[in-house]
Amino acid sequence: MTDKQITKVDKLRVLQQAFAVQLPERLATIRHTWEAVQDGANETARCQELYRLVHSLSGSAGTFGFPRLGKEARLLEAFLVQLADADYSNVENAETINNALAQFDTLAISGADNAHEESSATTFQPTAHARTLVYVLEDDHLLAPEIVSQLEHFGYVAESFPSTADIMQAQEKCPADALILDIALPEGDMEGPSIAPQLQALGKSHVPLIFISARDDWEARLAALRAGGRAYFKKPLDFTALVEKLDCLRGFDVTEPFRVLIVEDSVLLAEHYSAVLQAAGMKVEVINDPARLLDSMSEFGPELVLMDLYMPDCSGIEAAQIIRQHPSYQGLPIVYLSTESGLSQQLDALKMGGDDFLQKPISDAHLVAAVSIRAQRFRGLNTLMTCDSLTGLLNHITLKLTLESELALLQRQEGVLSFAMLDIDYFKSINDNYGHPVGDRVIKSLAHLLQQRLRKSDTVARYGGEEFAVVFPNTSPETARTLIDGLRQSFAKIAYTHGTVEFNVTFSAGIATASPYSDVASLIEAADNALYEAKHCGRNQAVLINTAS
Repeated sequence: MTDKQITKVDKLRVLQQAFAVQLPERLATIRHTWEAVQDGANETARCQELYRLVHSLSGSAGTFGFPRLGKEARLLEAFLVQLADADYSNVENAETINNALAQFDTLAISGADNAHEESSATTFQPTAHARTLVYVLEDDHLLAPEIVSQLEHFGYVAESFPSTADIMQAQEKCPADALILDIALPEGDMEGPSIAPQLQALGKSHVPLIFISARDDWEARLAALRAGGRAYFKKPLDFTALVEKLDCLRGFDVTEPFRVLIVEDSVLLAEHYSAVLQAAGMKVEVINDPARLLDSMSEFGPELVLMDLYMPDCSGIEAAQIIRQHPSYQGLPIVYLSTESGLSQQLDALKMGGDDFLQKPISDAHLVAAVSIRAQRFRGLNTLMTCDSLTGLLNHITLKLTLESELALLQRQEGVLSFAMLDIDYFKSINDNYGHPVGDRVIKSLAHLLQQRLRKSDTVARYGGEEFAVVFPNTSPETARTLIDGLRQSFAKIAYTHGTVEFNVTFSAGIATASPYSDVASLIEAADNALYEAKHCGRNQAVLINTAS
């Protein structure tokens, strides 16, 4: 069992114990509410409160090790649904409710029916983008350091070796995360494929293996394939394509964890759902008061809202309707958690803004699978609408919406925000001299560099054509310029090839800060003016505008 799974089990055990401790008080509250109903004081409100309390118990008892209590609570809940206000005074109905409450007490005293069973379906384990060690077997004393340098521009740790003996020794001491091998070496014309199985046997399982060669014949490609090669690149190397393939093979295109917002008035139940989903690799935020819903959504940016249908001050249906009043949340999945089994009631709730129902109590495996499927579908559709097809970065419209959201957050909290516009220098001449496919490679490589080298908190977008934009939250303009300058210097060192021609490309940047430019239009205009100045002053530089003109 992994450390994460152990942590999850411990956390759920603590939550189960807390539920057991609180259970007598919850049952006493239900009984006192029932007594108030019988007294006839504010009868309708008391009846509704009684139903809500029983509903909450039926949805949570099974989750925390009391399935028999949960079953009895669901039976009482179904009975209460059928009663009109006047029916509560009926002697037979009152006796049924009293008997159910007595059964609640008996089951609570007997303790939990079973310890929490660990789900075997804990899925979605995203990998972190860690520093990756790459060994390069290349005897060309000019090409080898160039490969290392190009890989390091994109965040890899690389080391080159001129001979089989050298790389074998290094692999035995410290296995690499990926291998790049030349086909032909001094030891033989097919030495790369020949040595590959031994190198992989010394290292980690399923290590990505890429072959490079001046040869482009069938024999060389077949030998590389049979040796376990996952990719083959002909010299002169297209370093951008090489890095993209290496990223793909190393799994760096694994998506970010799903972001799930739980809206549940029961603190223990919300913490249970949160623990289960976090153990499955998701990011979770919990709110117990629906009044905090919009602020939490703005700051957290959920990809799915998991919401209780019945809450004391605001129902899940009402909360969903408020969410749907905001255009940016029209497509956000809202999934109700409820013991409600009536089809007509479920359909009525779905008409009011919800997308789906999950029945309480729900197993851990079912919860993880249901949330993952729905969040993945939303993310896929959202990507089509919000991302640029060539680079995968956010598009022009989504950038403006993100910037608007960040500026609104800035008004509520003290802080600073910087914004940068980037433009590839002499891009038209690249297209004219080498063709649009090469121009697209340049655009993709800059996008790739921005994604890899900037922080997770930064937002990167393709503004249009060869122009990019970056939002730097909680970042001073001086720090933003330092980050941009580092990227600019790395980008200028990336080598591109077209036939036998090798060339480099630069970009210029303009940077502005949200104070004094406090709205989207003025901030973009200020950064654009700074970019124009950078172009006018010779390109390949970053210009900062600090104050309003």
